[in-house]
Amino acid sequence: MGKEEEKPVLGYQKSEYSYQTNPQFYQSDPQFHQMHHPAYIEPGPGYPNNPSIQQPYQYYEYNYPARPLPYVSPDIDQGFSFGRVMLCLMLFLFLFAMIISMFTMMVFMTIKPTFYLESFEVRSFDLSGNGGSGTTLKANWETKVLIKNTNTRSSVLVNQVETSLVYRYVALDVSYVDHVEIQKDSNVQILDAFSFPSSKLTFNTDSVVKEMAKDRQRGQIMFDLKLEVQLMVKSNVFHKSEKMRLFCERITLDFKNSTSNIPTWNGNKHECVSGL
Repeated sequence: MGKEEEKPVLGYQKSEYSYQTNPQFYQSDPQFHQMHHPAYIEPGPGYPNNPSIQQPYQYYEYNYPARPLPYVSPDIDQGFSFGRVMLCLMLFLFLFAMIISMFTMMVFMTIKPTFYLESFEVRSFDLSGNGGSGTTLKANWETKVLIKNTNTRSSVLVNQVETSLVYRYVALDVSYVDHVEIQKDSNVQILDAFSFPSSKLTFNTDSVVKEMAKDRQRGQIMFDLKLEVQLMVKSNVFHKSEKMRLFCERITLDFKNSTSNIPTWNGNKHECVSGL
């Protein structure tokens, strides 16, 4: 049989340069390479003629425009530096002052002395009448007050203690004690005497006598002590002056019966409180 004639597919004519089964055809035919693969024949600029051979790396330098740095005024920079220095200095001074204050308090801190009512004694109490006109009173009282110094580094010099015996907000009499020194961590008692009528104070005695007569009928009478104290706390390195106002309140005296002339103290010892 003769060789079969090759027919075109789908009506297209057979190309002169169609794919051949023989590989030597498209490898050796220069006309084929020029029409279909010109890049392999003439490589572009910058590419190697033989891509299969490893070529050395080429580095390219690009000159980008430099970004300008922000402008900082020298005056502003100096101002910030000065402000930081001043802030640090102020902080250091503040901390230093706090440390010095704490050290001073620990070394020189003092405690004011405390005052306690120790005794209240009625020496005499002569009340005649029942509170009407002509009622009179003659009386004498004595008090003992304990002053306690709890400081372990300082002594206390009491320059003066002015003690007033008070009944219903009226000072009946006053007593003075001067120059009492209390050593470190020790106690001292001061004694005060009061009388009625008072030779030192003037007031309306009639209203006081009438109220005391009513209290005797009720069986109980109460007094207060008011203390005005001027003192000085002394140590080896400093002296500190202090003023104190204290009250020993509700000193209660009981009458045994409505006809009893001399009341007795109930014995309630207590601390005098600050009135400032």
